[in-house]
Formats: sequence, C-alpha cells, structure tokens
Amino acid sequence: MISKKRSFKKWDNEEYPKVSKKQIKFPKDVYIAYAVCGQKCGNKEFIVDGQTQVCEYCGKLMFRTEVKKYVFDKLI
Repeated sequence: MISKKRSFKKWDNEEYPKVSKKQIKFPKDVYIAYAVCGQKCGNKEFIVDGQTQVCEYCGKLMFRTEVKKYVFDKLI
C-alpha cells in the first residue's frame, strides 16, 4: 500500500511559484476516462485521460475502460 503521509510530507519543505490568475487558462472541454484496477483490488474511478493513473489503494496502474469528452457549460 502507498503511504499518502509519506508522499505529502515531501511537499512541506518545498516552495511553490507565485501564479497570477491571468496565467491560468482552463480548457473548455476535457476527456474523462473510467478506470478500473485489478480484480484483487477492485478500485474504480474517473480520471483525466492521457495522464498516468496509479491506484491510490494498491499502487498498480489502472486500466481505462471507456473515454468520453466532457464540455463545460460555464466556469464559475
């Protein structure tokens, strides 16, 4: 099992760059995949397609079963 406490601990000592709102541009659409883990684990979740997805429970790579395009109506 992956220790979340261990992975978050490394962020405590890092400094992050300052980002202005003008630099942030959200996409108007995004591809979302329904991903599943192995039968022994059984974890299922939605992920942004194209990114590596490691199961948060067992640490194995998840398998994408279906991908659909989601279009945002408006950003709040």
